[in-house]
Amino acid sequence: ATSAARAVLAVMEAEDVPERAERAGARLTERLLGLEAVTDVRGLGLLLAAELDGRDARQVAADCLAAGLVVNGVTPTAVRLAPPLLLSDDEIDEAVAILSEVLT
Repeated sequence: ATSAARAVLAVMEAEDVPERAERAGARLTERLLGLEAVTDVRGLGLLLAAELDGRDARQVAADCLAAGLVVNGVTPTAVRLAPPLLLSDDEIDEAVAILSEVLT
């Protein structure tokens, strides 16, 4: 078990996963804050919650799922995004576009 964990950590380090995830999280946060219906974004890295302008987060989550984006309603007015650590700019843009469409 220990050797498997070391191997995973070595691959993550070799592929610069922490830095790539940090950059992706910053981009996702910036893009989310650009949406009119998003009043705040909190979290760390790619585990984020977007506070909505009073909209029902459970309904937003259901509408996002129907459109192909998985988010969770974590409070009555906030949705959580927890994408994979290796997320491309195009995938970020697609996720934000889906959320934007649901929120308009």
